[in-house]
Amino acid sequence: MVFGQTPEAVKPSVVTGDVVSINATSIVVAAKTGEVNVAITDKTEFKKVTAENPSLKTAVAATAADIGAGDKLMVTGIMNPDGKSLPARAVYLMSKSDIAQKRAKEIERWKTRGISGTVTAVNVQTKQITIETRGLMGSTKTVMTPKTDAKFMRYAADSVKWEEAKVSSLSEIAPGDTLRALGDKSADG
Repeated sequence: MVFGQTPEAVKPSVVTGDVVSINATSIVVAAKTGEVNVAITDKTEFKKVTAENPSLKTAVAATAADIGAGDKLMVTGIMNPDGKSLPARAVYLMSKSDIAQKRAKEIERWKTRGISGTVTAVNVQTKQITIETRGLMGSTKTVMTPKTDAKFMRYAADSVKWEEAKVSSLSEIAPGDTLRALGDKSADG
């Protein structure tokens, strides 16, 4: 090192993934890049977030005993040079049971408040979308008027995963598109 220069700051790493296994000293996490061995120390902080509100601001204190196989984790720390092990500074957990409960609620919402069909017309001026739904009794056309704060999402061209959907807009919807919407039905359906 040359006098007067400071070494590059080491940036903390963030690893997210599902718990494969856990013991008193380590957690194996299945991350996108492969399995990472997370070392637990007496200085590791544990926090739990809910699936309903997955914000770090709402995290509450937890312990390593709260973590089980299949839970989702976000771990911070300084990654070892091997890229496969990480001494944990903080571990944020979302339990698989919380995730399952959230999914069950979402499925129920889609059953009671959802609609799916093929777009037959879009009127950007009146902000209305007409879709055709098919059932045992034939097809039905439904006109939808999105609320002003409605969120539009479009699946990525190379993925059908909702997590990878991109922000979109009414103007990007075209006849022939398949559309799913969640909202409140009018009295006449």
